[in-house]
Amino acid sequence: MNRNMLRAAVCALSFVASGAAGASETMPLALARDVTTRAIELVESKGLYPLRQEDYAQAKQRLLALVDDKAQGVDRADLYARINGLLATLDTDKHSFVMPPVAPGQFAGAAPARPRVPMFQLVATTRGTVLRFVPPPITASTPEAMSAYVQGVYDEAVALPGSRGACALVVDLSEQTGGNGWPPLIAMYPLFGDANKARWVERDGNPIPLVHRGYLESKAGHDAPGHVNPFASFATDPLAVLVGAKTASAGEMLLVALMGEARVRTFGQTSYGMSTANMTYTLPDGALFVLTQARSALADGPVFRGGIAPMQPAPKGETADVSLKTAAEWAAANSPRCAPK
Repeated sequence: MNRNMLRAAVCALSFVASGAAGASETMPLALARDVTTRAIELVESKGLYPLRQEDYAQAKQRLLALVDDKAQGVDRADLYARINGLLATLDTDKHSFVMPPVAPGQFAGAAPARPRVPMFQLVATTRGTVLRFVPPPITASTPEAMSAYVQGVYDEAVALPGSRGACALVVDLSEQTGGNGWPPLIAMYPLFGDANKARWVERDGNPIPLVHRGYLESKAGHDAPGHVNPFASFATDPLAVLVGAKTASAGEMLLVALMGEARVRTFGQTSYGMSTANMTYTLPDGALFVLTQARSALADGPVFRGGIAPMQPAPKGETADVSLKTAAEWAAANSPRCAPK
């Protein structure tokens, strides 16, 4: 996995995705064998290593047995289930899976539609007004959809009365349950510097920078030319990040990227626990093969496993509104642009 591949194609899919194959149907034997061969080839050349080699060997044997010595076709649902069984043996937090073909430009396993929380809100604190940014999840990956997302972020910020008067910022990742992490990362590019410590770590320990400031800035200029970036004024101030228990996958990618900045403090709940980088491949039958190829880390520290705990955990039973207030008060108290009322 090289930098260009990470920039262009890493997709952190929604944790609500399941391995269900959908309606049962028969796949021609030759095609089923091609699918099986390609899946195993990708796993063994690119995927994270198995948790237990003997479990992987058994799952591989079960998969191969389905397409060996057959005279007729193979049940597609059974094939996908056995491929998912193979993937389940890998050290991926169960973030790898195969899904039936979907519409071009879409990720598999998209979360169901629901009313969207406004991207921007003003939060009053004892030291001034703080801007809250809630990046919504996006599952589309087409250039048009990604550009529209970035433009929408900037337009909604401008449309909020008083947003330019905010003296500090809270990035609220509670709605980031998965999808494509790149559009919100691109939109927030002023918050990241060249010294960012976020890393992807491949299976053999090779670290790759997660954040490339120049690339993000170039993409934002391309996606939203002439738009005012609402994050520019917070480029050097202390930054609060609010995390929810359902912050997952792409949300955890954004969380680690933000934690790569020394001025960030995180609040709220421990994240869901899928802080890994995926690549999506198309199998010979058109199915999407989502393969985890790296884990996230900060600088030379250990890779993250399971949920990422906040620096300032919310007390048990604390509501999201109270956690937001706590994060906003910290941001205001530490921002040189905020002053006591």
